[in-house]
Amino acid sequence: MTHILFLFILYRAKNNLYICNKIPFFNIMSKNIFFKFGFFVVYFVMFVIGGVFSKDFIHPGSLHTMADLERMKDMVAAQQHPWIEGWNELIKDPLAQNTFISKPFSNLGNSRQKASIEAHAAYLNAIRWYISGDKSFARCAINICNAWSAVVNQVPTKKEESGLDAIPIAEFAMAAEILRICDLWEKNDFERFKNMMIEYWYPVCRDFLRYHNGANVDYYWTNWDACNMMALVAIGILCDNRAIYDEGIYYYKNGLGNGNLRNAVPYLHKMPDGSMLGQWQESGRDQEHAQLGVGFMATICQMAWNQGDDLFAYDNNRLLAGAEYVAAHNMMKDVPYKYYDNSQGLNNYWGSVNGLGNLGGRPIWEMIYNHYEVLKGIPAPNCKRMAELLRPEHGSKDHFGYGTLTFTLAPSAYPPLPVPAVPGRLKAVAGVGKVMLEWQPSDGFFANGYSIQRAEEGSDNYKEIAVYYERTSTNYTDLTVVGGRSYLYRIAAVNKTGKSVYTEAVVARPVVAGELPEEWQSFIIGHARTGGIKFSEVNDCTFIFCNPQGDMGAVNDNIPMVFKKVTGNFSMVCRVNGIVGRSKETGIMIRSSLERDAEAVSLTLGHLGGRFARMGWRDAEAMNMVFINGNTYTWLPAWFKLVRCGNVFYTYQSCDGENWIYIAAREVQMPETCIVGLITCLGNDHDSNMVEFDHVAITSHP
Repeated sequence: MTHILFLFILYRAKNNLYICNKIPFFNIMSKNIFFKFGFFVVYFVMFVIGGVFSKDFIHPGSLHTMADLERMKDMVAAQQHPWIEGWNELIKDPLAQNTFISKPFSNLGNSRQKASIEAHAAYLNAIRWYISGDKSFARCAINICNAWSAVVNQVPTKKEESGLDAIPIAEFAMAAEILRICDLWEKNDFERFKNMMIEYWYPVCRDFLRYHNGANVDYYWTNWDACNMMALVAIGILCDNRAIYDEGIYYYKNGLGNGNLRNAVPYLHKMPDGSMLGQWQESGRDQEHAQLGVGFMATICQMAWNQGDDLFAYDNNRLLAGAEYVAAHNMMKDVPYKYYDNSQGLNNYWGSVNGLGNLGGRPIWEMIYNHYEVLKGIPAPNCKRMAELLRPEHGSKDHFGYGTLTFTLAPSAYPPLPVPAVPGRLKAVAGVGKVMLEWQPSDGFFANGYSIQRAEEGSDNYKEIAVYYERTSTNYTDLTVVGGRSYLYRIAAVNKTGKSVYTEAVVARPVVAGELPEEWQSFIIGHARTGGIKFSEVNDCTFIFCNPQGDMGAVNDNIPMVFKKVTGNFSMVCRVNGIVGRSKETGIMIRSSLERDAEAVSLTLGHLGGRFARMGWRDAEAMNMVFINGNTYTWLPAWFKLVRCGNVFYTYQSCDGENWIYIAAREVQMPETCIVGLITCLGNDHDSNMVEFDHVAITSHP
């Protein structure tokens, strides 16, 4: 194709000489034999250089090359570890069956999740065909692709998620790249499929990276940009379109949004051992999305590598630094964190605990570990351990997975890890109708889960009450206890090799909540309601609101409140320790009175999805409240502090009750004696809904 292009250029050169004859200066020069000779020499050199450097695409060459497919096939046939375990895992997948029936729809944007299911089925059946040689799996995969190309007739439209349509688009392109080598796929059908990619699906990916749905270029998270870049690279390879491929590669290096690798890994932290950890852009949001972005970016690198472009090494292996950070964080290792923000107003002050320790949702680690450590000899200890903890990888909704089968480059023993060590420092804290357990990770981070057992005090009849599988979280809350009874707890670490011995038992006696003490009062402001408020002195004062309903933030508040009257300067601290239901607003409030439209200052958790911490104030009666964001992805337990100094109110929040982050200050005219307390309202009405506060304290100061 490249040479044909340059033959066309040579043809145009002849015409260019003709045009030159019409221009006086060039008319003279073009008649000069040396000028003509030099003109054609330039085009000839361009022809030769273009043929050398503008190489054709390798096929198959997106996620897997022919050598990769042959390796999988040979290793499975030889029953080699760990490929055979990966294969045995894959063939159990419901989407890897040749009985899958495609149900395509013309507008992929109607459900990118359903489209992804179909793309996964096409990919898994394609892999299963190549390894087994059973053509029924190839027919199934081809039928899925043909069904979609037969009905798709529009660019996907769904404004609120248009950026995520790229996930199934990329997946379909990667599946089709394997199927192109199957002689069962008719040429006309294959061409129709590629045409669908270019005409209908490519534009939505291109336009998202160009326009970001009209938002600021840095507004969207890395995974939004990354899935579109992934789609461009996959489409470019499948359709032999160098321009589309280069769009994706260029954005990885130079894009303005958060898909640019330097924006995806905004901070590098040098560790004491000299290694680099790269803080991931979504690590302050939640761990599921941080891993999602790592997986997408690694997939882009894998496809580029198969085409001879080493994005893995780009910017001094910056992707590896980011992957190592995310892997370490999810194994419950301590990692440094630097404040992160963008045009969303995120105010991410610390690494998110949401999803922390959940290993199984993102099977992405074999690809990264095998490239860096096995292929290149570059240490990737955290990625390696994550791969070992999951081995053999299974599938997932947003990644093909099964990397133990598809990306393993060298044989290994199976299971890959020794039996884990016993967990350390188990602690049980009794609460109201519950017991909260915490422990230290098993030494060596060999555990991929934990077994939690319980017995009643005085008995050695332990029963397993919970098992963490592919989850390394080091806490558990037992809600199946009876207040007033004593319980014994012990923990063991587990992995696919075996189980550690159990820890020494610890004891806890949960309590039953009672009525509010005299110094606290409850009140329903406006049209709110609650099923009651309970109290216990446990955990430095615990308050439980039963099914609190209402709203706040407009001119008039409708909220249940428990409060004290406080005179002068003070500070109030609380921990929001449990929410059953979706919080509209939950936290601390100071009010000039109990009137609905009274002056007020608040620090609450709620708003969008119940996850935004924010300071609010109403500085005059009958005014709407104004809000400013704190940490926008705040997950439980959440610590809040509100401080009064005269008529200036300061707000702080913390993830541990020790290290406090300043949010904002606001001057609001308040009487010397104010209403100070806890407020909450939930967005859904259910008898089982509740909100629990503990570590509640009001301290007066000069």
